[in-house]
Amino acid sequence: MTSALSYAGAPSPPYRGHHPLEGFAPTTLRSNRVFESNDVEYTRDQISIILQPHLLSPKGRWQGTQCYVDHFPIGRVGLGTIHFGNMQVHVPSYAHYLVALCLRGSATIRADRKEYSIGGSSAHIMIPGEEMLGTFSSDCEQFFVRISTEAVRAHTGFRHLVFQKELDLTSPAVMPWLQQVALIAANPRMAQMISNHPLLSSDYERLLLNLLLAGQSHCERNDAPGQIAPASVRRAEAYIHANAGDPISLSDIAVAAGVPARTLLDSFKHFRQTSPIRYLKDVRLDNARERLRHRGADTIAEVALEAGFAHLGRFAADYFKRFGELPSDTQRRR
Repeated sequence: MTSALSYAGAPSPPYRGHHPLEGFAPTTLRSNRVFESNDVEYTRDQISIILQPHLLSPKGRWQGTQCYVDHFPIGRVGLGTIHFGNMQVHVPSYAHYLVALCLRGSATIRADRKEYSIGGSSAHIMIPGEEMLGTFSSDCEQFFVRISTEAVRAHTGFRHLVFQKELDLTSPAVMPWLQQVALIAANPRMAQMISNHPLLSSDYERLLLNLLLAGQSHCERNDAPGQIAPASVRRAEAYIHANAGDPISLSDIAVAAGVPARTLLDSFKHFRQTSPIRYLKDVRLDNARERLRHRGADTIAEVALEAGFAHLGRFAADYFKRFGELPSDTQRRR
């Protein structure tokens, strides 16, 4: 890492024993198989839906390999397995955090101009915005934990959280996180109960993230893109905050920012990793959450309308996606 980063904590010495998940049976995941296929294009498209767009390039004697993905979501966290044989994978830019380990086989990951090995007790954490080139052995079955960027920001307050990428699964500090992940992945009844209750999903989402933060070195990256935005972006943000409850459009925001809409879109994408309209929606959701937490007389419909949402059903869905709980859950805990 660069000298601009200062990690909390220190890595534990490596342990050279058996695989930390020896005997592990991901029963929950096996009963949530998304697809099976021996077509590389179909495999790529299906994995892109669950994770992010990428390129797959079969290596060696790949023809006829049976590919599959298992996936079980918990709020804004997803647990899953992937098998696609001897494959090279190119991800131009990650959209979320991804912890990747191998239940069997091995892989080599090139990211941040460094090369990392995955297999046995060695795992890897991918960071949003980074490019990755990976090569996976023919017998490799990946076990992944996907954590949305929104969940990390909501629970930590960090806009650009960076983990130390090498993850030692046998570290005493990491084992509680691994054991909790394995417990959910191996216990279908427990997993289904968590999934059926939004409040439980939110709690487990927070638990898994906090255990990972407690066990793995991390920091907030102050030199990440978006820290010094142009005046047009700051004017747009000020306008959005001042008028979030009104029916404003992209053209209204661009006029307030003093630049063409296309320029504003490009600036938000580069400096804020989002769009002006998505930023507006997030501000409205944050405002609604504050009202639900602190104002007792208003109904959820009144809060939604005051925050700028005209469609109550869409508001509830967007609220759950951002905070991992329904508006009624927030109001009930007030």
